[in-house]
Parts: sequence; C-alpha cells; structure tokens
Amino acid sequence: MSKPLKGPDGRVGDRLPDGTPAVSWERRWTEGALPLWLVATAGGIAVFFVLGVFFYGSYTGVGSA
Repeated sequence: MSKPLKGPDGRVGDRLPDGTPAVSWERRWTEGALPLWLVATAGGIAVFFVLGVFFYGSYTGVGSA
C-alpha cells in the first residue's frame, strides 16, 4: 500500500505545525539538485559579465557610426 500524500500534489509543506521552516536555510544553501550557493555565484558572474560588456561597448565605441 502506498503512503498518503502530504499535500495536494505530494510536496512537503513549507512550515512545520509549530511555525518553523520545514527545511533550514543551511540545507537550502548547500543541498539539493542546484544548491543556492551555485545559483548565487553564477548570477554574480553573469552580472559582472553584462556590466563589463556594457562598459566595454561604451568606451570603445562599438556599434557607433
């Protein structure tokens, strides 16, 4: 026999009955299919890249007639 679902779609709720988070921030930061530290690092690199391209283009005149 299968276990009953915990929610309408089978996911665990965000909070426990006492109001505390079901998953601590430490576990969200380091565990999972795509850890948050990796997402934050990639996002930071992307921001620097986009800003670098913008400033490179504005100082070298790329695209201007």
